[in-house]
Amino acid sequence: MDSVVKNTQKELWLRGLLWWSLLVELASGASFYGDGFVQLKATESLDHNMLRIRFRTSSTNGLLFLAAGQTDYFLLELHAGRLQLKLDLGSRELMLQSERGIQLNDLAWHSVEVRHEQNNITLTVDKNSHTGAKMPPGSHHDFQIFDGLYVGGSGGLDRLYLPRDPIGFRGCMDEVIFNEHDLLSSLRPYTGFKNVHEVSLGCSPQFFATEEDPISFFSSRAYISLPTWNTQQEAIFECVVHTSAKEGILLYNSARAGDFLAVEIQEGLLVAIVGKGGSITELRSLTFINDRKWHSIKLHFSSKSLELTVDGEIVKSSISSRSKGLHFKGYLFVGGIDDSTRSEVRKVGLVSVSGKRVRGGSFKGCLKNIEVSGVKTGLSNAVVTKDISVGCEPENEPEPSTTVIPTSAPGSLFPLVTPTPSLHMSTIARGLDRKYTGSSNFVQLKNLVVQEGGRASLEAKHIKLLLDFKKLGIRQSQIMFRIREQPIRGQIRLDVDQDQEENTFSMLDLWHGRVMYIHGGSEEPDDFFMFSIYSSSKKQVPDYLKGNKLYRYNITVTPTNDAPELSLPEGNLFVLLENSKKRLTTDILKATDIDSSYTDLAFSVLGNLNADAGYLEIENNPGKAVTSFSYLDLEELRVYYVHTGVRNSRIVLRVGDGEKVSNTVVLRVMAVALEYKIANNTGLQIIQGETAILGSKQLAVQTNAVKQVIDIRYDIIEPPQFGELQRLHSSGEWRPTDSFSQRLLEKERLRYVSTFQEIQTSNVTDYFKSKVNVAARETTEILFPITVKWVKYHLLRNVMIDMNKVRKVTLDSECLFATAEGVTLSEDDLYFRVLTTPKKGNLLRDTTVLSKNSTFSQRDVTDLRIHYELVDRPYEDTSDRFKFQLVSKHAQSQNYDFRVSIKADVNSVFIRNDGLSLLEGESKLIMKDYLFAETLSTKDMYYTVISSPKHGKLVRISQSNSNASYDNILTFSNQDILEERIMYIHDDSETTQDEFTFIASTSQGFKSSIAEDEIGSKEGIFNISIQLLNDQKPVRVIDKVFHVVKDGQKLLTIEDLRYHDADSDFDDGQLIYTRRGIPMGDLVLVNDTTHRLFKFQQKDLEEKRVLFIHKGVSTGRFVLFVSDGKHFISSLLDISAHEPFLKVGKNTGLLVQKGQSVTFSTNNFSVISNMDIRDDQEVIFELDEAPKYGGLYRNETKVDSFSQSDFKDGLISYRHNDSKHLADYFNLTVKAKGLQLAVGVNVKVYLESHQRPPIVLHHNILLVEEGKPVKISETKLEVTHEDNLPSEIVFTVKVAPSHGVLRRFVEAGERYVGTKQSPVKTFTQEDINSGNIQYMQVEPNQVNDTFILDATNGVTDVNGIRMSVDIIPRLIPLQVFNFTLNEGASKALTQDVLKVTNRHFSGINFLYSLTEPPQHGHIEHSRHPGVAITSFTRRQVEHEFIYYVHDSSETLADNFTVVANDTGLRKQSAAQMVYIQVSAVNDEPPVITANRVLRVWVSSVTEIRPEI
Repeated sequence: MDSVVKNTQKELWLRGLLWWSLLVELASGASFYGDGFVQLKATESLDHNMLRIRFRTSSTNGLLFLAAGQTDYFLLELHAGRLQLKLDLGSRELMLQSERGIQLNDLAWHSVEVRHEQNNITLTVDKNSHTGAKMPPGSHHDFQIFDGLYVGGSGGLDRLYLPRDPIGFRGCMDEVIFNEHDLLSSLRPYTGFKNVHEVSLGCSPQFFATEEDPISFFSSRAYISLPTWNTQQEAIFECVVHTSAKEGILLYNSARAGDFLAVEIQEGLLVAIVGKGGSITELRSLTFINDRKWHSIKLHFSSKSLELTVDGEIVKSSISSRSKGLHFKGYLFVGGIDDSTRSEVRKVGLVSVSGKRVRGGSFKGCLKNIEVSGVKTGLSNAVVTKDISVGCEPENEPEPSTTVIPTSAPGSLFPLVTPTPSLHMSTIARGLDRKYTGSSNFVQLKNLVVQEGGRASLEAKHIKLLLDFKKLGIRQSQIMFRIREQPIRGQIRLDVDQDQEENTFSMLDLWHGRVMYIHGGSEEPDDFFMFSIYSSSKKQVPDYLKGNKLYRYNITVTPTNDAPELSLPEGNLFVLLENSKKRLTTDILKATDIDSSYTDLAFSVLGNLNADAGYLEIENNPGKAVTSFSYLDLEELRVYYVHTGVRNSRIVLRVGDGEKVSNTVVLRVMAVALEYKIANNTGLQIIQGETAILGSKQLAVQTNAVKQVIDIRYDIIEPPQFGELQRLHSSGEWRPTDSFSQRLLEKERLRYVSTFQEIQTSNVTDYFKSKVNVAARETTEILFPITVKWVKYHLLRNVMIDMNKVRKVTLDSECLFATAEGVTLSEDDLYFRVLTTPKKGNLLRDTTVLSKNSTFSQRDVTDLRIHYELVDRPYEDTSDRFKFQLVSKHAQSQNYDFRVSIKADVNSVFIRNDGLSLLEGESKLIMKDYLFAETLSTKDMYYTVISSPKHGKLVRISQSNSNASYDNILTFSNQDILEERIMYIHDDSETTQDEFTFIASTSQGFKSSIAEDEIGSKEGIFNISIQLLNDQKPVRVIDKVFHVVKDGQKLLTIEDLRYHDADSDFDDGQLIYTRRGIPMGDLVLVNDTTHRLFKFQQKDLEEKRVLFIHKGVSTGRFVLFVSDGKHFISSLLDISAHEPFLKVGKNTGLLVQKGQSVTFSTNNFSVISNMDIRDDQEVIFELDEAPKYGGLYRNETKVDSFSQSDFKDGLISYRHNDSKHLADYFNLTVKAKGLQLAVGVNVKVYLESHQRPPIVLHHNILLVEEGKPVKISETKLEVTHEDNLPSEIVFTVKVAPSHGVLRRFVEAGERYVGTKQSPVKTFTQEDINSGNIQYMQVEPNQVNDTFILDATNGVTDVNGIRMSVDIIPRLIPLQVFNFTLNEGASKALTQDVLKVTNRHFSGINFLYSLTEPPQHGHIEHSRHPGVAITSFTRRQVEHEFIYYVHDSSETLADNFTVVANDTGLRKQSAAQMVYIQVSAVNDEPPVITANRVLRVWVSSVTEIRPEI
C-alpha cells in the first residue's frame, strides 16, 4: 500500500511539474501585488556589478531590487515615478536618479541597466537615458553581500538603511538579472536557497484596471489596501456591493490611540463599527445585502455621528466621545485585512474574524463604484491586493493546501478526483471498495452537460462513491455534500429539506433529482463548483469522510446559436437628395450577435425594393443593384443607396449569421429636392507677398443634405491677377489649381499666395471668379474679393562714401538706410539685393564676398557688417558703384545706385604680374615684362618671397661674368629684375604648374607679412606654367618569371609584365614592346594564333590580346625592347614551362570583429597557376570544412562554393556568429581545369574593445652603465589591453637606438640575438615580462640615447613610444678650464676650473690627485699657506680652499695634470691638463750692464752703441 501511495505521489508531482513548466513557457514575466517578493540567498564580494531589470507599473513608488549586506547595500526603487538608486560600499551613501521629467509609471515596459565598475556608477533607462556618478572617496569598491538578493520587496528584512515600512513593488517584471543571477528564471521556491512570496506568473490584468472596473473577492483572505485615509473630521465611503455571504469585512482602517473604523456583514446585514476613545459604537442596517443583488451603500462618519445608507434606507447614530475625530493611520483596507492587521481586528471583536473565521473573514463577492471621500478609486490606486480579480465573476480559489485537482482531462467520462496523498494510507483504505483498494481514488465524477442558458439536474450518475458502506457501518443517505464555492456562470438550486444545513445535499437528493444547475447564459463553454464530502452519521468515520477535502466538479456548457439583433440607432427615416446616392453606415444599421463573428453576418432585403424609387449598390460594382450585402461591406463603407425615381419608399431588412436570422426592420427612404445657398463669401484680406488659407469660413455653399456627402466644386473662370490659388496635395506639396471642392475648403487645403512683387502706385484689389457646381449641376457664378495691403519702400539715406588713403570702408545706416510702409518689417527682414557688383573693389559681409543677386539686410548695415574693399589702389582719382534694389518676402523696389568716391594714393603699389612659361627642366629669367611693381612716387621696390616654389627654385645670378648664382633666394629688387639677374629653374619633375608668393614693398629688408592698413606693400602670387617633355625612361614595375604549361599556351598580361613611364602626360598603355626571336616558343595574337606578334603595345597586354605558346626547352628567356617613342629600354622575360599546377600565392588569414563580417578577397588569399585560365569563372572555390563559428556569404546568402570572379569582385565575406570563440578556420578546395588544391584559411576574431588602442601603463627612462646591458622590465615599459594577453601586444622598432642595440634572449639556444648589423625588429610584452629584452650600450662617451617603438594588439596601434636611455659614464666626466693670472699671484681652483657636471655623480666628494704638479708654482690649502699639496677633495674645491700659487718667476705659462677618483664607486676620470697663462708684471728695477768711456773727435758725431 505504501508503494501505491508513493507511485501516486510521484505521478501527481510529475503532472504538476509538467503543468508548471507549461505555464513558465507561456507566461510573460511575473506579477507582484505590493507585498510579494523573490529572495535569493547569496553571498558575494565584487568590485564590479551589473543589474538589468525590465518592468511596467502604474505605481509611483515601490522597491524593485535590493542586494543586501550588513552595512553595504544596492537598492533600486521607484520614487515619485522616477528611478532612484542608493548605493553604499562602506563610506557613505551615493544616490543616483533617472532623468527629471521622464515618468516611468506609465504602464509601458521600461528597461533599466545599472553598472558598477570600481568607483564608476552608471544608470541607463530604456537604452537612451544615461546618468552617472563617481563613488565617494574612501569607498573600498568591493560590494559585500551577506543577506541575499531581493526583487519586488524586502521580505521583512530589518536593516538600518531600510525604511520602517518599505513600499513593495506592484506591477510586472519579466527580467531581473544581477551579475550571473537570473532571479525570475523560475518562480519555484527552493528551501534554504530561494524564497518566493505572493508572486505569480504572467502580467495580471488587474494592473490595467481602472476605477470603473468591478472587483471580485474570491477567498476568505482577499483584500485591497488603499492609501491612508487623509481625513479627521468627516469620512465618507461609498460603493455598490453584490454578495451571498453572511459575514465578511467590507472596510477597516486603524486610527491612533487604538481607535478604528470598520464595516462588516453580520448575518447578511451591514454593520458599521467605530472604536473611539475606548468606547465602541455599532450601527446596523435593516436591509439584507446577501441576496445576490446589487446594493448601493454609503458610510458617513463624523466626530459626532455615524450614518449608514443601504439602497437609500438611512440609519444613524450619535457617537458619545469627547475627542474631535479619528486620526487614521496605515492603509485603508477594503474587502478584508492583511495578516499584520488581523490580531488588531480580533482584539476589537469583529464578528467576521471570530471563531472558525479567525484566519479569514474577508468579504466574498463583488464591489464596484468605490468612492472614498467623494473621489472614485479602484485597483489603479491599490497599494496591495490579494485574491481578487477584475470583473464580477468571482472565482473562489481555495487554499492550495486543501484543494484536490482532477487528475484526468476535462473531456474524460469519469475523471477521478483524488484527495491529497499526504494522509496516512491506513485511514484512507478503511471502507474502500475492494476493487479500488489498489488506489486512493474513491470519487468518480462525470461532467454535467447543460445547454447554454438552460438547466439540468445533478444525479447519482454524475457523482459516484466507491465505498463499502457495510464495512463503514453507515447508510448511503448519510453521505452529505457541501457546496463550498458556488459556480461562476450559473447557480445551484436545492429542493431539499428546510432543516438541512444550507448549501448541502445528500446522496438521496441526487437520486431524487433535487439538485439542479441553472446556467446564466454566458458564452463561456464551461463552469465548475467546489464541494466537500462528509458523513452525517455519529459513528467514527475515516478522515476522507469528514469534509476536509475539496473537490472540483466540472460543468460542460453546450453553446447555442443565438439569433442576431438588428436595430436602427438613428431612427427609421433615411433622407437623401433626389437622384443622388448616400452611404449606409453602422450608425444607420446596427447588427449585434453575441456568439457569432461579425464577418459571418449578412444583410438581406425583403420584398420588392421599390425598383422605381432606387436601389442598393456596392462601391466596387456601381450601377448594379444588390439585395444582400455583408456586414464587412457595411463596416468598410461600401454600401450605397442610389435614388432614381419617386421620393418616398422603404427598405425592409434583416440580418443572418448563416443559421438564424434577426428581427425585421423597415427603413423609410425620403428623397428631397436639392436646395442650396452661398453661406459664406467673406473675401480675404492679405498683405502683399504673404499667403492666406481659404476655408469654409471664407467661402461655403450650404445644402439641405442630411449626413450626405455632396460634391460641391468651384471651377475658376477668371483667376486672380496679383496672386495664385494653390491646393495642398497628398505629397505635402502646394501646387497651382484652377478648381477646388468644398471638402478642400473644409480641410483648409486651399490657399491664396500673393505673387506680385512690384510696387503698386494705386490701391488695387484682387479677386477671382468661379462657377459653383453642386451635385454635378452647374448653378451660379461667384466673385471672391481679395483685398491686398500693398507694400512700399522708402530709401531714406543713400550717401556716397569717400575713400582716401584707405583700402576698406564700412557701410553704416548713416549712408544707407531704408524703411517699409504698409507692413511692419524688422531690419532683419528688409534686404538689399546686389544687382551688379562693383568693378574696382569687393562688397563684403564680414569676410564673405557678395556676388551678383546675393543679399544683405538692413540689420547687417546697422551692425557694421557690410564693407567695401578695394581690389587695387588706383593710379588716379576714380569712383565705383554697385546697383541694388530693396526686397523682402512681400515686394521688391526699383533699382538704385550706391557710389564710392576713391582718391588715388601715391604710395599704392601696382604690380605687373603676367607669370612665366618654360619647358620642363628649363631655367628662365624673370624680366620686367613678367613681373614689375611700382608706385606713383617710386620704382625702387623690394620683393620678399614668403612661399617659395615647390617644383623649382629662384636664383640670383652673380654680377660677374661667371656662372655662379645664389640658390633659393628670398629677397630681390626691381633693380635685379631690370638687370636680368633673377631666374627660375625648374626641378625637372613631372609638374605642369608652380608658383611663389611674394610681398612687394617700398621698404628694404625681409618682410614676412603685411600689417593691416600698411601703405607701400602688396602681396601677390607669381604663376609659372611648365610644358612637359618626354624625358623619363620607362621603368619595369612587374618583374617575375612567366609560368606556362609545358608545350601549352597562356595569356601574357600586365600581371606578368608591366612598365611605367613617369612622364605625367604619357599613357602607359601606349608603351611599345618589340621582340626578336624566342627560342622556347612564340608570341601570337590571341584570336589568331597564326598571326605572330613582333611588336605590340602595353594596351594589348591590358586587354589580354597577347598569347604565349610554348615549344622546346623548359626554361629560358628572351629579349624585349620597350619604347615610349623617344627612349628605348631592353628587358628580359624569363620563361618556366612545367606540368600544370595550382599553388597558393598569398594566405594571410582573416581578421574580423566579433559578430561582424569581413571581405575575403585577393588582399588575404590568392592562387597562382601556369594554366591558360582566361575566365575567372573557371576557378571554383569549394568549402570542404566550413567555419565552426561563422560562415562564408555571397552578399547576404550563405555559400559553400564560389568562383574566382566573385572572389576578385569582393563579393565573398566571412561573418562571425558572435560566439565567444576568438579563433576559427575553414578549409577550401580550389578547382581549375581538372586540378585541385586543398588549403586552410585561419580566422582571427577580435572584440569591439580591441578597436580601442592599447594603453601605455609604464613608460620610464632606462638607466644603463656605459658599455653594459640593462633589462627592459615591465616597470620601464608596459603596454596593456583589457582583452589581450601580453603575448598579443607586439612592439616594432621604428627608430633603432643610436649608441646601443636591442637584444632578445632566446631560451632554446640560451643566448642573446640582436647586433648592430642584425638588430631585433620586433618583440612582445610577454618577452618584456619574462625579462628577455635588453638594451646593450656599445658606443663610448655618450650620456643618453633614444629609440622609438610602435605597439599593436593586432587591430589598433599606439605609435611613437619614445624610450629614453640615461647612460652612466664609465669614467668620471671631469671637465677642466684654463685660467690666467698675474706673475706671482694666486688663484682659487673653483668649479670654474674643475667641474663634474653629470647628474649621476652629483654630491660625491671626489679626491682630486695631481699626477703632474705645476712647474712654476704649487697647489696649496688656504689654511696651510706655503705648503704644497698633491691631492684635495671636491668639497674643498667647492668651498674655495684650494689655490694655485705662482712662484713669481719670469715665466709666461704653467700647467698641471689632475685626475678625479672615487674608491667607493671604483671610478676615476681621465687625466686632464690645466693650462695657466701668466701675465708679466713690471716688478724689477733697471740694472746697468755696460758703462764704458765714450771717446769722440772734436766737432764730430759719434754713435752710442749698446755695448758702450
